[in-house]
Amino acid sequence: MEHLTQEQQQRASGLKEIYLEHLLEARRRTACAAVLQEVEAGFPISAAYLRVIQPAMYTVGSMWQNNEIDITTEHYCTAATQLLMAQLFPYALVQPRNGLSMIGCCLGSELHEMGMRMVCDFFEFSGWDTYFTGAVTPGDDIVRAIASREPDLVCLSATMFTGMPQVRDVVHALRQRMKDRAPKVMAGGLAFMVNPNLWRVVGADGTARNAPQAVATAGALLGIGKTAHA
Repeated sequence: MEHLTQEQQQRASGLKEIYLEHLLEARRRTACAAVLQEVEAGFPISAAYLRVIQPAMYTVGSMWQNNEIDITTEHYCTAATQLLMAQLFPYALVQPRNGLSMIGCCLGSELHEMGMRMVCDFFEFSGWDTYFTGAVTPGDDIVRAIASREPDLVCLSATMFTGMPQVRDVVHALRQRMKDRAPKVMAGGLAFMVNPNLWRVVGADGTARNAPQAVATAGALLGIGKTAHA
């Protein structure tokens, strides 16, 4: 991610507050328009994701956990943010392709798909072709999809420690089924941030704490040195 000037940092902070305020007041059109206008005016798209969207959604999640908002408001904010990310996605289409592909998966009962959506978008901004399987995807179906598409990389997401057996099982099943054709596997999500060595336990090839780091780690794993588009 590119370094932001002090002015851009201030703009990002203010934009996050504006976006969040509009969301909580159920003004998704105004919220999305505020971010889109800044990006169209040259504000870095990586900053829109990491300094506006991500912290705003962290705040929404915290407010829900603290009973400051109800679940319907949390769902509204999430859906509105997914709409915004869809509107930002065309910026990925103008980036040159690098010939690499990635499949992003949220395992089993994993409902927290926003983080993996963001990771997939950053890979797209960096020239990758991505295939996101969505939330609540059974492990067997994930393995079949990966074996069929033969991507260069697989990213697995798990928020809770209860998802670790499924992550481990998918990694093992991939290597058993695909042998030397098995792609590199990265595992991430909140559980892996709490325990930084957990990716080794489940047999993955690497992990990352955020979307730009995921792209950089993928480049290191594949020996290409690709970094996230800023």
